[in-house]
Amino acid sequence: MLEFWKSLAYTTKFSTIAFFITGALGLFSMGFLGLGLYYLVSFLFPSYPDINDWHGDWVWLVIIGIGMLWSFGFAFGGVSWHYLSKSITSITILRIVFVLVLWLWAAFLWFCVLKANEYRFDM
Repeated sequence: MLEFWKSLAYTTKFSTIAFFITGALGLFSMGFLGLGLYYLVSFLFPSYPDINDWHGDWVWLVIIGIGMLWSFGFAFGGVSWHYLSKSITSITILRIVFVLVLWLWAAFLWFCVLKANEYRFDM
């Protein structure tokens, strides 16, 4: 097992470790990670009320859940790095793509949650 771990690329190791740490952080941060992710993508959803206006038991659970689900973005970023590194040689561009994948994943997660809970908002 140790030999397999040593044979992995740096980005694969980073993505794997970040996946587990972020998943745990999403739970143990009691929602701060999910809340921070919402503020990073909230400008994409101007038709929805501000998160401070949300109420109900579902809000806390969703915020924690988003923080935990966001950890899968590191796996997606690692996969995209792996395939794009064959055609893109610039590390800077690959890092930008990695961060963009993480940001887009957060936006997708929040979009899904907002659409699924649209009936809870007085719009």
